[in-house]
Amino acid sequence: MKKLYFLILVLLVSSCSVKVQEINYGEDLCHFCKMGIVDKAHASQLVTTKGKNFKFDAIECMINFLSESKADQSQYAFILVSNLSEPGKMISAQEATFIISKDIPSPMGAFLSAVQNKEQASVILKESKEAMLYQWDNVQGKIKKH
Repeated sequence: MKKLYFLILVLLVSSCSVKVQEINYGEDLCHFCKMGIVDKAHASQLVTTKGKNFKFDAIECMINFLSESKADQSQYAFILVSNLSEPGKMISAQEATFIISKDIPSPMGAFLSAVQNKEQASVILKESKEAMLYQWDNVQGKIKKH
């Protein structure tokens, strides 16, 4: 009987772990728009403090989901965006530098991308005619206006 209780406890603890799930590009669907997630340079992901994962095909879909749900962002253990400079590598949205540039299309048409820092952004900006830089707090307001 003790073994049964122990097994149940192990299952409960392991099923509620807070971790980032890998995005299965070409298979997973965006939680917001339901399109397939295929673009490794623009995907994003939320993980709640209870361990639930939400995957998005574009950063703008994640921002729109956060806006519509009106959820307190403190309920998320991870708010992640793909690094344009290293497609498929997820980085913290709160620490990322965001670029809006007509020269860099994103899946949902907001032309929104993210990079690890301003140094990576400056490399990209040299190749872009028009681009604006943002941080997490102010890019959300910019996207909500679209």
